[in-house]
Amino acid sequence: MHPIISKLGIKPADRIVVPKSGLRIVQHHAIYLGQNKFGHDLIAENKIGFGVRMVTADEFFKDVIEVTRIERFNGSNHDRNKAIEKALLLLGKEYNLIGFNCENYANTVQHKSSYSNQVKTGLGVFVALMLGVIILND
Repeated sequence: MHPIISKLGIKPADRIVVPKSGLRIVQHHAIYLGQNKFGHDLIAENKIGFGVRMVTADEFFKDVIEVTRIERFNGSNHDRNKAIEKALLLLGKEYNLIGFNCENYANTVQHKSSYSNQVKTGLGVFVALMLGVIILND
């Protein structure tokens, strides 16, 4: 088992959240899938330029500075298995910054609802800035 997976007690369908940059403003969300028959820990992520894909924990954590948080899957073992099935069904789906980013993907798997609080916040900040510019220019 990968040391980070073991240390944090991550289970299948748990969400792993890591910073996308050193600034830690934007977070990357991924879903732990469990181990394959060779004992490799697998993680599903929705990544710019790749879409939804499966990677090994070694690949996922290669450049990760820290784990921001783990969002535990809430539900029965049956629900957990259904969430993993959903994660796998979405493999290959195209990445879209506004409509289907990594947070949308993780929320779809864990909560059966595609939404992104980061996009909502980002759009809110953008609208506020634009209103500020309009007011200042009047």
